[in-house]
Amino acid sequence: MFRFFLRASAIFLMALFLAGCNLPKPTQQNPNAVFTQAAETVQARLTLESLLVTPSPLALSATPLPPSATLPPTATASPTPLCDLAQFVADVTIPDGAEVLPDQSFTKTWRLKNLGTCIWSSGYQVIFNDGDLMGGPTTQALSGTVGPGLEVDISVTFKAPASPGTYRGYWRLRNPAGVLVPIASGYQGTSFFVEVKVPAPTATPTQTATPSFTPSPVVTP
Repeated sequence: MFRFFLRASAIFLMALFLAGCNLPKPTQQNPNAVFTQAAETVQARLTLESLLVTPSPLALSATPLPPSATLPPTATASPTPLCDLAQFVADVTIPDGAEVLPDQSFTKTWRLKNLGTCIWSSGYQVIFNDGDLMGGPTTQALSGTVGPGLEVDISVTFKAPASPGTYRGYWRLRNPAGVLVPIASGYQGTSFFVEVKVPAPTATPTQTATPSFTPSPVVTP
């Protein structure tokens, strides 16, 4: 009986020892593991920051958009040159408002320039348009030819009215087809004119005759 008890006690102690050997042992932390873990944490943080700052390879590999094409400036179309276009240049004779005597004949000369592309020939005429004709013709043909860019003097003969006053007549240029030619720098861009002033006659003062004195003859006694 006592031997049985000793065996049982031995078996119990053996089992208790074996059970103690199988229990988990407390983990002893390696000092180097602490530094390794801290280094891994710093490396992870640096990697995260680099990802936030540095664009991803996908963004770098994206093909940039081509710059938008710059369209050339639109050219402004130049106006089509006119076949018939004149320009008033100057009054060569009889400036506007010049005084002429009643019934006096005078010659008015205008200077025009051909700004068009067509040549003026004798088929072009200056015509009376409006105002006071003052004894002038209603139409008068140009003499000779006037090429583009050239000037011409046009003269018309008039006769001043008999009554005093200011008189003005408007004239225009007409091509062989009967179309009126625009006049740049002219009156309303269409015409040129002649203007004269006839003064009122000046009254002549009447002279009173002075009676002559004839001395009486001296009688000698």
